[in-house]
Amino acid sequence: MSDKAATGEDEEAIRRLVAYYSDAVTHLDAERAASIYAEEGCVSIAGTETVGRAAIEEGMRKSFSAFELLQLIAHGGLITVEGDRARARWSTLELAVRRGSSDLSCIFGRYEDTLVRSPAGWRFMRRSFTMAGRTLIETAKIQINPQFGQSIMALASCPSTESTPKP
Repeated sequence: MSDKAATGEDEEAIRRLVAYYSDAVTHLDAERAASIYAEEGCVSIAGTETVGRAAIEEGMRKSFSAFELLQLIAHGGLITVEGDRARARWSTLELAVRRGSSDLSCIFGRYEDTLVRSPAGWRFMRRSFTMAGRTLIETAKIQINPQFGQSIMALASCPSTESTPKP
């Protein structure tokens, strides 16, 4: 296999990993979101670093409990693969409604990632989020579908999702 073909396969695997992470965050699933970090992985958000998969999962669990709705969209990924390590940068948009809030939070920013290849596949060694800006929008006209999470759980049992990255 040529280096170019391997890089293409690696880039696709990393894009799938980021999609899996975004999906887990969108469904407030801390266990799934943390599962694709290396055991000694690190996440840095708003100047706070959390190290270790278990600590990352616990931090996400606490954070996610504050939200009624959270939608993470990562796009425009630039990926550089160098052997068993990779670097990536993603533009992001996060839409969130906190429990009991009347505002929709829109956060624009980027993730900068360092990834490592493990026997289980690519994993985040470090994710660092930088906020570019944010705004709040009154939610009086936003309709939230309470069945959204239930429909995702049904989708999760579909055969097409069986190849999602797992630790």
